[in-house]
Amino acid sequence: MSEINEVREPESLSDAIKNGYDSIFGKQWPIWVGGILFGMINVFMFAFERPWSSANGIRNWGNWFFNSLEVTDITIISPHLFSTSLLNFGIIAGAFASALLAKQFQLRMAPTRELIKGLLGGALMGIGSALSFGCNIGGFFSATSALSLAGPAMMIGLIFGSFLGLKLLVWEITYLSPAVLKKNSSANKGDSSSISQQPMIGFIIILIGLGLVFTYDHFEYSTRGGFLLFGLIIGILMQRTRFCFVRAFRDPFMTGESESTRAVALAVIIGAVGFSILKWTDLKDWEVFVSPGFWTGSLLGGTIFGVGMSLSGGCGTSSLWRAGEGQIKLWFSLLTFALVGSLFREWLDQSGWLMKIG
Repeated sequence: MSEINEVREPESLSDAIKNGYDSIFGKQWPIWVGGILFGMINVFMFAFERPWSSANGIRNWGNWFFNSLEVTDITIISPHLFSTSLLNFGIIAGAFASALLAKQFQLRMAPTRELIKGLLGGALMGIGSALSFGCNIGGFFSATSALSLAGPAMMIGLIFGSFLGLKLLVWEITYLSPAVLKKNSSANKGDSSSISQQPMIGFIIILIGLGLVFTYDHFEYSTRGGFLLFGLIIGILMQRTRFCFVRAFRDPFMTGESESTRAVALAVIIGAVGFSILKWTDLKDWEVFVSPGFWTGSLLGGTIFGVGMSLSGGCGTSSLWRAGEGQIKLWFSLLTFALVGSLFREWLDQSGWLMKIG
């Protein structure tokens, strides 16, 4: 008895492109993929120039704003030339483009109470990042990867702060009427024609971003262009994987789930191995990115930052990519993160406390 094998006709090029596009932007990626990729990207960034951070870039925006108003006279690099600022701009643009390519972008207005929580959470993150010499990325993720004890110290603070923040949220849900929580909540969904045009706009955003990368390189700012490119990649990957440090620290207390926690742990392990190789081979000095905030600044700053990110619903980097996909609450968080973080860091410096906690 002979077997008859069915021969499938090869799909056309257009079908292959469509299927590939749907695989990338038609559905979310597993969060553990983000853990692997972000651990590797952080190693690549360290080999390129320096590890991933975001707080000093956000604070740079606040410094620039107050300098422009002549409220302060802080010596800074302009945001369009400060590498971490460009990295953050890239994350916002990358997440914006990714959301458009996936037809997921929409302006999401939050209730007034949530906007206030966003402002308060952003302010606390600005204070916490100043105390710990970095946010959850620079102060914990990259610091731990660099074998700095300030990283685990901030991790303990983040765990405690997330627990306190969750208690505050539970109190709010318990004693606040659901009708009040839902008041003024709206989202601009847009019509079907505008949604169908989103992928084209997203593609244009990526082309503009790549054009700016080459423009920086043309004017001999290759390192700045490199950080902008890293930001675009990080923004796209974060929007696709929904990678979030807030969930990693909050979910074990709130739902008992640990998927995000395991993904962050995977990223830290990969980063630590990569950083150690770079330092062991003398490609990087052992002292590079070893934070001076151990242990007082890291622990206290991590606790305050943990409360802030729980209230705002996004950490330093999560606020960037979620803002890029249209969440207005996170724009409010970034506003106070930048402004309060700038003023508080300047006060720490002028008062002499910056040296004491470091």
